[in-house]
Amino acid sequence: MTSSKIDHKYLEYINGRDPTLMFGEWINNIDQWSKKFAENDSKYVIINDFLNFDVIEKVHESFPSIDESWYKYWNPIEVKYANDKINSFPCVIKDVFYFLSSDTIKNKIGKICGIPTLEMDEYLHGAGLHVHPRNGRLNIHLDYEKHPITNKQRRLNIILYLSKDWKSEWNGHTELYDDNYQNLIAKSLVIFNQAIIFKTNENSWHGLPDKIQCPENVYRKSLAYYYVSDLENSPSNYKHGVNKDGYRNKAVFVQKSTEESDSRIQKLLKIRHTTNKRVDKKSCKIKLEMENFHKLVFSSSSQVFSQISIPPHIAKPKSINPIHIKFIGPRFSEYK
Repeated sequence: MTSSKIDHKYLEYINGRDPTLMFGEWINNIDQWSKKFAENDSKYVIINDFLNFDVIEKVHESFPSIDESWYKYWNPIEVKYANDKINSFPCVIKDVFYFLSSDTIKNKIGKICGIPTLEMDEYLHGAGLHVHPRNGRLNIHLDYEKHPITNKQRRLNIILYLSKDWKSEWNGHTELYDDNYQNLIAKSLVIFNQAIIFKTNENSWHGLPDKIQCPENVYRKSLAYYYVSDLENSPSNYKHGVNKDGYRNKAVFVQKSTEESDSRIQKLLKIRHTTNKRVDKKSCKIKLEMENFHKLVFSSSSQVFSQISIPPHIAKPKSINPIHIKFIGPRFSEYK
């Protein structure tokens, strides 16, 4: 059974600390940011200097190295490393997550976005530290609607950039799209200590769909945190990617409209949307599709997934047995 990632005794300690020691000046101008959010039809704000200077420098210096404890996403839809084990992080990074979970910050963020009922997600489902290597990407998608563990409703995303001196031509920007996921409506550049906060709903298509073109051994680093609330949406079979109960309990992905349609990826998207179990020998049909997936991902001739940048101490898989690939929550595939 999945356990909470939050140490409630430590959270109680954080609740008694002054948040201005952690966050930038924005924390003293909540009414201003609330007005900006309300005036923005796309319901997002971009905040510079999200953390205090001393804090963000310590976060940058202590960012953990990628090792075997990180989740690894290797597929044509999503290429990245992720780590949600916040209690093992260096203290300053751990504290950022706990302050974001605190009552004070939760209430301030809720006021900015007009959602007074915000709650932390103690399972940090999909949240944590994220690292995208060269040729990393994250296809356009809608996040889960109904939390697969708590049945809470996903309401708000915070993405804080932790990469210094990132060049715009390297891509990696967070892109927000319209409700038909055809037109780009906003782009959040990868700027050190800048955060984008945006609502998640039935129209909040977003991602970083263009392959990252940073040099080898340079990485797009970010901190992701999500808020939830009690379930307010009604079930409907007309929503994107819903299950039999009429709710979307994992992310649903699409191809970018400017990409050439690839039938193999469309098959993978279908599997991703309809499968939530370990692939085993009994899953003959899925196994067959995953063999195709294996060829697509690791083929040097693939236009979608070329060579990716892997830290030298992590070996790239020489071969993947389809029965060892499993589908869990928002992850398309996870290799251990």
